[in-house]
Amino acid sequence: MTFMNRKSLIAFLIALCMIVSLFTVVASADDTTNAATEVAVESTTVESGSTEETTTTTEETTEKKDTTAEKEQAAAEAAKAATKKTLIINAIIIAAIIVIIVVVAIKFRAKLSAFFRSVKSELGKIVWSSKENTRKSFLVVIVVAVIIAAIIWILDLTFNAGLGMLGKLFS
Repeated sequence: MTFMNRKSLIAFLIALCMIVSLFTVVASADDTTNAATEVAVESTTVESGSTEETTTTTEETTEKKDTTAEKEQAAAEAAKAATKKTLIINAIIIAAIIVIIVVVAIKFRAKLSAFFRSVKSELGKIVWSSKENTRKSFLVVIVVAVIIAAIIWILDLTFNAGLGMLGKLFS
């Protein structure tokens, strides 16, 4: 391979699988959102109308409610189908990722075991902070975050009041 070595190719394939997986999640969310939006638009169209429609009989109102319920049921079924399709696609992608990981693990077994042994030895060399030091650092972070949030809130109130006064000044 002249363009990429094998490690780069494997990393590229794994990244590609993950990106495709994210796109399927976004696409499925879009499908269910569109179905729910269509039902909402159709139901508001049926409910809102001119004054002539206000004098409709109860039978016509019942028929409209029935068609709205049927449309909502159809939209719910479409959303279930989209969810099922997404689950199948995600299962295929996860299976492909698992196969790639297994193949890489089999092919580079000796290197992986050496890598994990070195990781274990490096983790043993870590010097962890004491419980008291960690608690003090945690409190400092919380206090600083609250102070910064308060400053931003005060600035927000000030700028909103100033913009309101400018609006009154020019109107």
